[in-house]
Amino acid sequence: MKKLTCISVAVDYSDFLCWSILENKNSFDQWIIVTSTKDIKTKELCDNNNIYCLQTDVFYENGIFNKYAGINEALKLVDSDSWVLFLDADIILPNLFKYVLERISLDEKCIYGIDRVNCIGLEKWVDYIYRRDSLYQNWLLHSSGFPLGARLVHYFGEARDEGHFLGWRPLGFFQLAHKGAFNTYPQNTIGADHCDLEFVRHWERKNRILIPEILGIHLESVGASKGLNWHGRKSLPFTLNQTVGLGTKFKYFWYKLKVKYQKIRFKLVKSC
Repeated sequence: MKKLTCISVAVDYSDFLCWSILENKNSFDQWIIVTSTKDIKTKELCDNNNIYCLQTDVFYENGIFNKYAGINEALKLVDSDSWVLFLDADIILPNLFKYVLERISLDEKCIYGIDRVNCIGLEKWVDYIYRRDSLYQNWLLHSSGFPLGARLVHYFGEARDEGHFLGWRPLGFFQLAHKGAFNTYPQNTIGADHCDLEFVRHWERKNRILIPEILGIHLESVGASKGLNWHGRKSLPFTLNQTVGLGTKFKYFWYKLKVKYQKIRFKLVKSC
């Protein structure tokens, strides 16, 4: 893989992004995070982590939030010879992500997807990062107790397909394709649903490839229902409940201290 550019739309998602940035920021050659002009928290978060933040209000040109309009703005900045990863802001990739991609043969004529597990609530995420790497134990890949997210499989297609088999289609939370295989992302629906499925129609089933070695973690607010944020952020903040026990609070502050130490160490090494 010569070059990998990641595009993430993160309008009002800074409470998720503050975790995914820490885990994912070393996995790409370029990361473009797209948000609105009013989303100051996301812009500051990107600036503090040296990640390019594209601020635009193209999302609202038709009066209703359109995630994919933001994606197309970011695609204007992507080189034609780059692989492009469309990644949701609440998805955590494993630290072996780049290692795996460099060791499998990616075909520029294909689109790639992964499976994900759902981590509901910051308390469960804090518990996981305190144990760290339990998902990947050398030769064993498992869910670490998280529920497995569903795969989308159209056995009989959609209504317009008249019963024809479409099969598995990688969802928009993780879609990896070469920029030479497409020009733009479809944006003919409102919100943040369905256009990812339209995008996948560019590839026949034989060219849609699941990467089984990579398992993502989907961070999710407590009580969030399917599609709740498709027309803009409405779910509860991804924060600790005030009733959590001392054990969880200890793990949370331990992790924050560890991150601060790593940043200080990086600055010291850089100044040497």
